Amino acid sequence: MRHASRLLTVLAAVVLAAGQVVLTAAPAGAAVRSCSTSTPVAQRPTLRLHDSGSCVVVAQKALVSKGYSVGSAGADGDFGNATLRAARAFQKEFGLDADGVVGPLTWAKLGTGAAYDRGRGPNATSRVVATFDDCPPSVAAFRAMVEAADAAGVGLVLAPTGTCLTKYRNQGVDLAALARSHGQYVINHTVSHPDLTTISYASVLTQLAAPGVVTNVGRPPYGASNSTVATAYTAAGMRQWTWTVDTRDWTGKTAAQVVTYVVTNARAGDTVLMHMGWNAFTPSALSQIRAGLEARGLALCAAYDGTTPTRLPRSLPCTG
Repeated sequence: MRHASRLLTVLAAVVLAAGQVVLTAAPAGAAVRSCSTSTPVAQRPTLRLHDSGSCVVVAQKALVSKGYSVGSAGADGDFGNATLRAARAFQKEFGLDADGVVGPLTWAKLGTGAAYDRGRGPNATSRVVATFDDCPPSVAAFRAMVEAADAAGVGLVLAPTGTCLTKYRNQGVDLAALARSHGQYVINHTVSHPDLTTISYASVLTQLAAPGVVTNVGRPPYGASNSTVATAYTAAGMRQWTWTVDTRDWTGKTAAQVVTYVVTNARAGDTVLMHMGWNAFTPSALSQIRAGLEARGLALCAAYDGTTPTRLPRSLPCTG
């Protein structure tokens, strides 16, 4: 029924104004577009804002599989603003003209690569990624950790909050820049660490902006997400990256307990969650994790070669 109604609006919508019947045209160029997943890419129609139909569903499902939200209604066949934002975010990530038009080049890119895994993020390798959230206890502790990781060829993923970055900027140190200068990866972790599922869409967008890390990958606090949160991440041009192994270091585990947990439980391709304010954020613990994993035939993600870009690569070069 929705598509039938849209067809009628393509012709005209009858409204009453000042006692007269007025015809209002539908959005220019809007049309019903049909195709399926089996339709060759070269034969799929170009899709634009306000289009509808089965081909829009195909594009929406492809965008969702790549880690972008097309709105709370999901793949409903209506190319609305949420789908437009998803298309633009995808195009920017793949170096295309971010006009939101799903044409031949965008169709071709949508058809390549594996689906995005929210737990593994942009790590498509068998390497284990060690990640640390929130805020370090001091600049000295942070510097020691990133320098040790760099020296060991390890690429950590660091997710500081905006309040943390502000705190240390006021002391004259840019933690994100310091980490990147040592080949470490820095992602967004909101401004003040709220449960994003408990606040409005507009508030989520504010949390994903500066003074938090402005980049293309973000971790929602507590891993909490819903359709509103997912839509906001896409609007901010980010994909979510959570974790596959939770050390629960924040319960007060000793460094030795965290090391043992990681070494025992991590598997190839895992993302391990730890926190900068707890006991395993030390060069010694990192060295022990690295050695323990290597004894099991596993390796940590490699450091970026040079200064890490602000926007993470679509696929982390974890193998060095």
